[in-house]
Amino acid sequence: MSLSNLFYPKSVALIGASHDAGSVGNEIAKNLSTQGFRGELYFVNPKGGKLYGKKVLKNIQTLTHISLAIVAIPAPLVLDEVKQLILKGTKSIIVISAGFAESGNQNAQYKLATLCNQHNVSLIGPNCLGLLNPEIKLNASFAPIMPKAGTIAFVSQSGALCASVLDYAAYRDMGFSKFISVGNKAQIGEEELLEFLYTDPKTKIIAMYIEELEEAQILQKIAQKITKGKAHKPIVVLKSGKTKEGKKAAMSHTGALGGSDEAYDALFEQSGIIRANTIEELFDIVDCFEKNKPIKNNKVAVITNAGGPGVLTADALIQSGLKLATFASKTMQELKTFLPPAASIGNPVDILGDADSTRYKKTLEIILNDPSVSAVEIILTPQSMTEIRETALAIAALKKTSSKPIIASFMGHDLVEPGLVILNDKNVSTSTFPESAAKALSALSFFSKWQKTAIGKPTRANDVNAKIVRTVINANSTSSQKLLSTEDVFTILNAYKFPTLERHIIKSEVDLAKVTETFKNPLVLKIISPQINHKIDVGGVILNVDPKDAGAAYKNLISHIKKTVPNANITGVEVTKMLNEGLELILGVKTDPKLGKQILVGLGGTYAEVISDVSWGLAPLTTGDINRMIASLKVSKILSGYRGEAELSTASVIDCLSRLSQLICDFEQIAEVDINPLKVLPKGQGAFVLDARIAILGDKIRNNDED
Repeated sequence: MSLSNLFYPKSVALIGASHDAGSVGNEIAKNLSTQGFRGELYFVNPKGGKLYGKKVLKNIQTLTHISLAIVAIPAPLVLDEVKQLILKGTKSIIVISAGFAESGNQNAQYKLATLCNQHNVSLIGPNCLGLLNPEIKLNASFAPIMPKAGTIAFVSQSGALCASVLDYAAYRDMGFSKFISVGNKAQIGEEELLEFLYTDPKTKIIAMYIEELEEAQILQKIAQKITKGKAHKPIVVLKSGKTKEGKKAAMSHTGALGGSDEAYDALFEQSGIIRANTIEELFDIVDCFEKNKPIKNNKVAVITNAGGPGVLTADALIQSGLKLATFASKTMQELKTFLPPAASIGNPVDILGDADSTRYKKTLEIILNDPSVSAVEIILTPQSMTEIRETALAIAALKKTSSKPIIASFMGHDLVEPGLVILNDKNVSTSTFPESAAKALSALSFFSKWQKTAIGKPTRANDVNAKIVRTVINANSTSSQKLLSTEDVFTILNAYKFPTLERHIIKSEVDLAKVTETFKNPLVLKIISPQINHKIDVGGVILNVDPKDAGAAYKNLISHIKKTVPNANITGVEVTKMLNEGLELILGVKTDPKLGKQILVGLGGTYAEVISDVSWGLAPLTTGDINRMIASLKVSKILSGYRGEAELSTASVIDCLSRLSQLICDFEQIAEVDINPLKVLPKGQGAFVLDARIAILGDKIRNNDED
């Protein structure tokens, strides 16, 4: 369906226009009447009369061919009124009214969405603020401010936040191409709006406030299309709900190592979406994109008139993934010719507290000419001799002649306000504090790298046996989530060709004696019981057992578990060889009800939850996703060979993650996976799954002979 009537209506009808000052219906009527919209305008209220100089119709019977209808009436009346509007040929509707799914009335919302879908009518809301299109002076909302026209589109799940954002944007002199409150998203949500904004010629940057998303794979594909290619547009998101409070207990270590916020981080990283942490940071980033060209690399120069803020900026830049540029010797010599002896000509360049506008200008000019510098962050603290307006004008003049990104942090408020007004007016990006400026430059750098990054496609192995996995899952079908037995777990892993050690399930000392005859190296004994999920926690694992001492170790293990976990049904003991060398990793899967399957890789073993060096991705994973996840780990240095140690089999880790992604995409019934540890050996020797758990949902799988 087309969204053009929502944003470019030739005629607008407000159903629920009110004579009561301060009411929603009155505010929308005032906005439509007084802020410059030039299309046809109709107000509807059973009381009739006049409102803002316009006649108020008592019903919609005389209306025809309305491009956009805004409905602001009590929820019980909405559905019948929307039916009448559709009969009159209305193609776009905004339902401002509350009292739908957010109040527990899902049925009414479902009927509203179904009705609009059946007649190909675009629907925003219900329970929303409305939308604005400053280009045509359309304020189809009850927000009091009409922002100036610009290139930023803003989409928000919070209507209350919108008014604050508009006020803050006006303070920063920022303009919008489109401004939308999505409300309950009965029909149109982020996906549809992103598709529209991608093709909107007035929109260059997309900013979003979100609380919750669904259909991660659909959103990821749309976002990748928008953020890559010749017509790319950056997407900057402020996502609320970062804490892990209220997280439910899981059956695996994986569940304990991450909350839903990790799933959003993974979604954003795999989509090229930039995440902001605050409203101020969001607009610092957006402002940086709007006023600067792409950054060539991540080397930044800092110019400051105060040492402390310069150090803070250097820290913030490095923590944001950027680097301090190393100046050419020519640059250093030129700086020495005019800077005071006490000045620092390294990076950051401290031009001292008595710096006037000329000193700022000369320094910036020299720094911009240095080929090693890709961007400049300028800090000004308002001291008694500081020339704030003149410095702002000097920065703006040099910005016109350079293609390198510049962001100015004039620290303070009232004293620096005249300079900020000049910088904003002259198209120079600004930030109140240098830390946010560093984050904005980091976002610019990330997006430039993202343009050069190949997305790729998920790899699929051809040597797997899906029929075996289907048989195991169907045999364990229950009405709720279930933890599989160790035998079934390794049957599934072997069917998908995960590297596993030779395993023997022992149920008596006689069986053990037969097995240990063939072993020369130390052994591992692990208890097997459906009542014991984490064997080490209860002393259910014995390491480095000499084969000749296996009998005694077996008896001690059984005796210990019977005392420690008396209700445990011991079904056997697993015997494998002991691997001493190598790095222990954890691979895992957990399921987010909204975003789908999350895959984890990180430091494994006993202390996995304590150290928590992990990275997340959303399935399906590409090779690029997997490489990013591994590279973000602190232990990636160990995999690469740290301080002369042998390089480890990273290729085997990549293969296991790829197979894990394929497995959980092939079988949605798999809810959780713990492969811990995956022992990674020196390069060329592979990796081995030493222990694993899999939890499945209860649904059976229908037979499919296409595997």
